[in-house]
Amino acid sequence: MEQRQRGKVVRLETRASRATLPVDPFLIAQLARHTSRWPRPESASQRSGRMGQQHDPTNPTGEDLIVTNQSGRPILHGDFYRKWRRAVTQAELPERTRFHDLKHFYTSTLGASGKHDPKTVQALSRHAEFSETWDTYAHPPLAVEGIIVTAFGTAFSHL
Repeated sequence: MEQRQRGKVVRLETRASRATLPVDPFLIAQLARHTSRWPRPESASQRSGRMGQQHDPTNPTGEDLIVTNQSGRPILHGDFYRKWRRAVTQAELPERTRFHDLKHFYTSTLGASGKHDPKTVQALSRHAEFSETWDTYAHPPLAVEGIIVTAFGTAFSHL
């Protein structure tokens, strides 16, 4: 596995960097709907076969990339930043919304859903330390008054 940094292929640093994460079917449907609106760039193998050229692995042209420019090449940081700013404006998000805020939203939403235990949220967020997940991303409910705790009665119901 690899990533692109400043237009060059760079190996992932750690085994933990490689992960297949489960994604909500709703998000998959939204991504599929969005990508169906745009033509898929011609792949590197199609282009090099047509032109009689060798594929240059240091200059990928759309093979297995999620985000590309119109030519199917990896998007450069400056271009991505301009498009991100435009998307933030169109979505009517706060002006200072960063791309990393998507991870904060992902982790916070998982934690607040009540459907996943805290260690699962940590694993899904790819954090090495539990404190990073819970201290940074978990938000306590606005009010805890009125919550009825029944865990102990259930745990000792056999007595």
